[in-house]
Amino acid sequence: MTTSELYAVYCQAYADFDPALGCAAHAVAAGSAIERAIAEYASEDVANGTPLRSREAFDRAVATGLAALGPLGLRAA
Repeated sequence: MTTSELYAVYCQAYADFDPALGCAAHAVAAGSAIERAIAEYASEDVANGTPLRSREAFDRAVATGLAALGPLGLRAA
């Protein structure tokens, strides 16, 4: 997946987070390993009160985690 595709996953997971359930269970359970990792990242942001990251802030976070995301399927776009 590309960073652009991952940002869409992040935004959807962030929006789907349900504070009453305490997790984004359906978003985390579905998809590839990299999609699950990004969904978990979004759910952590929501749980910690971090506002939805801008595309630029998300890109910086992906760059920081590049070593972990590459093996999960991140590809250059």
